[in-house]
Amino acid sequence: MLAVVRGIEYNPVDLKMAVELLVNFNEFWSRLREDIARAQDSIWIQTFAFEGDSVGQELADALLAAPAGDKRILADSFTRVVLSDRFRYSPSNLFDAGLRSEAGETERMRGALKAAGVAIKFTNPFGASPRKLLSRNHKKLIVIDNRAAYIGGINFSEHNAAWHDMMLRIGDANAISFLRNDFQSSWEGQDQSARAQLDGIELLSADGRHNGDAFGRIIELIDGARKSIVVESPYVTFPFYERLRAATRRGVGVTIITPEQNNWRFFANYARLESARSGVDLRLFRGMSHLKAMLIDDEYLVCGSSNFDYLSYRIHQELIAVITMPDVIADFRARVMLPDLANARSVECNASAIGQRWLSWQTKLIDAAMTALT
Repeated sequence: MLAVVRGIEYNPVDLKMAVELLVNFNEFWSRLREDIARAQDSIWIQTFAFEGDSVGQELADALLAAPAGDKRILADSFTRVVLSDRFRYSPSNLFDAGLRSEAGETERMRGALKAAGVAIKFTNPFGASPRKLLSRNHKKLIVIDNRAAYIGGINFSEHNAAWHDMMLRIGDANAISFLRNDFQSSWEGQDQSARAQLDGIELLSADGRHNGDAFGRIIELIDGARKSIVVESPYVTFPFYERLRAATRRGVGVTIITPEQNNWRFFANYARLESARSGVDLRLFRGMSHLKAMLIDDEYLVCGSSNFDYLSYRIHQELIAVITMPDVIADFRARVMLPDLANARSVECNASAIGQRWLSWQTKLIDAAMTALT
């Protein structure tokens, strides 16, 4: 039975979902490049970052060579001011020759695509209000004809492609229809909150204003966990830690795998303090992992563009999948979770009473500020 959210309705057929798990950029790009080359009608790409380095240019070249007539790129405005994880207009970067060169190459690449008929738009323009500054369209979504769709965490930039990450390729017609509609809504500037319950997979679209419609489902799954929860994410914050803490107190084994070399250093220290307070088994992944997934009781795999953090929970537009297909879950365990546990070191965390009070105070302050601003 398919749920209807905010007037959007889809009619699924009783077919087994075709879902492929693609681990890391090379595996993802190899599959996507084939789909782009075979596209006949349309190639729609939504990304958070699209940069004029070797990765971005490889995508641009593939698009220029593709026979499809309707080719579009939709990127968040974040990529107009941040390149290679660096703010272009900070005083220390204004005169950086390498960064300026990459900015120039990015503009030339986009200009060549537009000249060849590829439509390019940017979502979420920056503004003076706190919401305009913080609200980002964080989705990674690709739709090829009516034949294939991709969702996950990988962007088109060299530094992002070098990180450990994951995408899903979905081949079911009803899921593709749902995701085409989601892309079109974002393209038209009409973010939607929607949910599709299909055979073996549930798709959740968060619009940045009513994210409880999507994240309520994830909280429900955490609260219903009986045996185990394994979280892989570079950025885990409240309110997810609160629910994970409650799970540990029920006797559920909770493990968090987060990168030791986090591109946002704050989160590595935050993870130590919060994991100590919550009684979570913290594992530090050797290297940078941008992968976002949660496996609950070996029965529910939650993955997509969303981090398990406050910004995704409250203000970002995101796409999330809840997968119950045993073969996909087994593939995730074998090719992602178990290797990542083997590549992570266990950490003994201690949180002083002062540290715990500071963390609790900080959490409440941020929550109150975000409530007031949004």
